[in-house]
Amino acid sequence: MHEETHMHGLKAKGLKKGSVSRWATVTIGLAATAPAYSLASALGYGAATSGYQLPIVFILSVIPMFFVALSYKYLTTAAPDAGTIFTWGTKAIGPRVGWFGGWALLLGSILAGVAATQITVISVAIIFKVDDMTLWFHFGVAFIYIFSTTYLTALGARESSRTTMILTFAQYGVLILLAAILFVRVLQGEAVGSAEPFSWEWFNPLAIPSFDVFLKGFMIALFIFWGFDASLAMSEETDGNAEQAGRSGVIAMSITIFTYVVFSIAALSYAGIDANDESSLTHANNIDSSITTLATDILGKNGALVAAVIICISAFSATISTIMPSARIALAMATYRAIPSQFASVNAATRTPKFATWTIGMMTLIIYTTLSLMSESIVEDTILSVSIAVCTFYIVAASSCALYFFRTAFNHWHTALLQVILPAIAAAILFAVAVLQAWNMMDPDYGSSGSIAGVGAVFIIGVVTLLSGVVLMLMWNFYHPAFFRGETLPLERAHMVLDKDEKRIVNTEIAKNRD
Repeated sequence: MHEETHMHGLKAKGLKKGSVSRWATVTIGLAATAPAYSLASALGYGAATSGYQLPIVFILSVIPMFFVALSYKYLTTAAPDAGTIFTWGTKAIGPRVGWFGGWALLLGSILAGVAATQITVISVAIIFKVDDMTLWFHFGVAFIYIFSTTYLTALGARESSRTTMILTFAQYGVLILLAAILFVRVLQGEAVGSAEPFSWEWFNPLAIPSFDVFLKGFMIALFIFWGFDASLAMSEETDGNAEQAGRSGVIAMSITIFTYVVFSIAALSYAGIDANDESSLTHANNIDSSITTLATDILGKNGALVAAVIICISAFSATISTIMPSARIALAMATYRAIPSQFASVNAATRTPKFATWTIGMMTLIIYTTLSLMSESIVEDTILSVSIAVCTFYIVAASSCALYFFRTAFNHWHTALLQVILPAIAAAILFAVAVLQAWNMMDPDYGSSGSIAGVGAVFIIGVVTLLSGVVLMLMWNFYHPAFFRGETLPLERAHMVLDKDEKRIVNTEIAKNRD
């Protein structure tokens, strides 16, 4: 007998195979994590919550994420489908779980686009020295930003992936240079006076003050590590076989964790965490923009300009890298009749889902504009709310891997560990974290937007909008039930199949019994 671990019944969607190189898929995953703007917005808060234990918090937090990356690797090998979470969840668990996982990814991508737009608006204001940002400035920059990123994504997978590669190399080059200068300054004894010298104790998990501290650090890590999987939605367009495409997520995750840990060590060693020191990462004026603080200390008054430019580049490449996979998720959902068929259209010239791409771009612009009119702090809290959607579709991915391979994985101890046990652990951890985070988000004091009817605004933005997908799913189930009946994408699990000789023996035995 042999293992049958390839999903059947998957449909071609008109995407161009080979339009994205294997290294381009890795850079898409790296760009989607947006290291420059993620560190700029999260490093200060991570240092404030975890202190000098931030490197070990990053490492511990990435463990379940790495298990999820393994799930992506094996599921991509089994089904290199542009639908990723949606397709895998539907095949391994059921249509409703698959649909909801796809919705969570779409919602997370749009909210991430809103956050990136806000960061870009602030960075552009710094670049052009705009002190008074009017609504016209906000909306003008937002429109140009979202229109340009959507347009480049709609041009084609080859063009958008090449643009992403160039921008990714640019931001990583600056981050590497900045980290190197920080280490040199530390070695020369030019670190901030209140900063503690590097110690291996920073990697001691027992030195983390409390579980609450770890949980806060975990949620920050979840936000900045999210995106490594973006490249896997391009597997139908990636050069090479499905197994090679599946490795891209693991490679992107490995490079990302190395980058964040090394940069956090450099930043902590140089700037420290003394909130009373004006050069510290956790000072009130620095905590929202740690990259700007570090660049200014090193380069002088031009540092803020350099930081703003690199953060803009990071946000721009990240937005392209999140629009690409989310458009392909919508394409796959429409192909299997889980959403309206208009989203299944692929442009004949560019071989990209233009309708889905432009719809996602315009939804991002509409949501950003609406939230900006309501409150500037609501836009900021959108960043905090993304974590629930991310947890949701990662849970679906890990659970799908464990359930799909359950029948075949236990034939070998290593496949049982990598395909079932570790993904199941990741799903359990992320579920617990999501529940705890949702509970915390209900607190009116959580975030900066206050409460609505006594419930934290962050909870409403994150959880209520996520659960609104249930209503949309029920409406589509009523209107077009074929997908939910399993007619367009039936449930399937990996299973054992008889070899030719074994089939012949079985058929012979059956014939004898009939005689």
